[in-house]
Amino acid sequence: MTEDLQQKERRLRKELARIKTSNANNDRKIVPNRDYSVGGLPPDTTHKAKRSSADTPDVIQLPAKKRKRTENKW
Repeated sequence: MTEDLQQKERRLRKELARIKTSNANNDRKIVPNRDYSVGGLPPDTTHKAKRSSADTPDVIQLPAKKRKRTENKW
């Protein structure tokens, strides 16, 4: 008898979950995007080249550090 009640309870819970998801899908409002501004990069951006050690006169700089690799990956 208790087994029947447990099965009924499980079945009802599944059915309730299914109904909740279907109601949530039906009640969901689709909000249109009203942002009609021009997308992309801002107009004031320009390409700025990276400075290298040769760009700075009379200066000897250390070489760029290499990224350390983890021991386990390689």
